[in-house]
Amino acid sequence: MKNRLRRYKAYDVEQLLRDDYFIQWCCRPDRDSDIFWEKLQREYPHMEDTVTAAMECVWYLGGEPGRLSKEHRTGMLHKLRHHAGAGKTSGSDKPGVRHLSFSRIGMAAGFSAIALFMVLGAWYMGWFGGEPSDSGVPQVTLQLQDGSEQVIDGSRTAEITTEKGQRVGSQQQQMLVYDRGEEPEGKPDYNLLKVPYGKRFGITLSDGSRVFLNAGSSLHYPVAFSRGTPRNVYLDGEAFFEVSRDTSRPFTVITQEMETRVLGTRFNVTSYKNEQQAYTVLEEGSVGVYSGEDAGNGMVTIAPGQRALYDQGHIEVETVNVEKYTAWTRGELYFQNDPFGLVMRKLERHFNVAIESRYPELDHIPFTATFRGETLEQILNAYRLHTPFRYTRNGNTIVITAP
Repeated sequence: MKNRLRRYKAYDVEQLLRDDYFIQWCCRPDRDSDIFWEKLQREYPHMEDTVTAAMECVWYLGGEPGRLSKEHRTGMLHKLRHHAGAGKTSGSDKPGVRHLSFSRIGMAAGFSAIALFMVLGAWYMGWFGGEPSDSGVPQVTLQLQDGSEQVIDGSRTAEITTEKGQRVGSQQQQMLVYDRGEEPEGKPDYNLLKVPYGKRFGITLSDGSRVFLNAGSSLHYPVAFSRGTPRNVYLDGEAFFEVSRDTSRPFTVITQEMETRVLGTRFNVTSYKNEQQAYTVLEEGSVGVYSGEDAGNGMVTIAPGQRALYDQGHIEVETVNVEKYTAWTRGELYFQNDPFGLVMRKLERHFNVAIESRYPELDHIPFTATFRGETLEQILNAYRLHTPFRYTRNGNTIVITAP
């Protein structure tokens, strides 16, 4: 959490209004997000007015896709203002409360209105939503324990049930939430969530752990973790994990190349079958990583800000910029000295397209850029300013050629 707090300490109102995690908190707060944003106020008092102004800006512009009650909004603002004005009085204000003028809110709304309406519109469709779904576009699917498969409509809410009609959880737009009940005995039943190119999706597992799946990924996981057994999930692709702590039972993410074992922490795992590298990047806490070849030598432990990279049967550890590996959870495309060949694969997954390069000299040229909300054409045109090339588009197929 400390790394995340430091990242937000310099945000202004406009940056908060463009931030998915902030909008999520304003529109659909939960205990974890309440704790995070209140802690930000305590540790960085200069952010108190900024956060409060951005919150009121959201509501001033009518950004209530979660239908947050007036009572809940008032309570959240009271808590924030209590932190901001504790022990202070000013004029006719009551002790412990600092009021923001409407003109200040109007100014914030003025320079951010367009951006905010775009963010809230996207958020209304689901926090991890991609483009609005059209017929023929690949959809998120959920395979139940009996092998049957359901298409998940990210714009709706519904119950998750077994083949016998027994409830095991709910769908809250683009998040599946499994019920936390009594842990069953014996072998657990598994579900399989598949997220196609162009989409992102989230799951809250039965132990409270949260998983956010990137495009082109799938997760095989227990409907409910069985009593006394390890918490194992199986990943193909990329996902960010926020694992609920349980010192008696480690949580293990198993991929084709390696396994990542934790007790409770925040980390990102990438293991796409069409890419040569698999790795784990740690944001918070501590994790152990090992491959099948290294199992006899024990786990390699990494610290926050490090990446464990699987390379030719062994694990290598290096210090990295965590932001590069977690920006996708906020809908960003973050490239830092990445060869264009890797950039193309990420663009394929993000936009659900196929990119064919007939200009091999371009594939190894490193690029550094960050994109959020730009179209595929805008991104390609930005790269053309760096290194000239031509491209044509026919439906979902892009062909890149020499200039």
